[in-house]
Amino acid sequence: DMRTKVFELPGKLKVEWDPEAKAIVDTWTTYSVSVEEFREAVLVRGVAYAKAHGGRAWIVDAHTAHGTFSQEIQTLIATEVFPTFVEIGIKYFMSINSANALTKMTVNQYTTQAGPAGLTVLNGSSAEGALTWLLAHP
Repeated sequence: DMRTKVFELPGKLKVEWDPEAKAIVDTWTTYSVSVEEFREAVLVRGVAYAKAHGGRAWIVDAHTAHGTFSQEIQTLIATEVFPTFVEIGIKYFMSINSANALTKMTVNQYTTQAGPAGLTVLNGSSAEGALTWLLAHP
């Protein structure tokens, strides 16, 4: 595993960098996080790392995640997160959905906002599959 650990919210989220694919990989365990935790992990740490290293994709792996984002976080994703991704050069937003029905609704809600923000949205079944796709599409 060539991934570099960027940041972690223990028991909630692991933020990693894949240097080959030039992708941030967010692996979520629970979406029950505060706005402050979310902002720190995504908009501060993740964005800074992606920007510094020429990131072109953001992979969100929610396949084992449970819980739901607050409406405040959903709004933040639509109004700040996705526009910031586009601004720093991220082209692809890749979503691996949860098996949990409620969490799936949370994932679908934010994913619909990515396209209008200017990102190419790809839905996959695993982070590995998403990384393989990126390597095949330099």
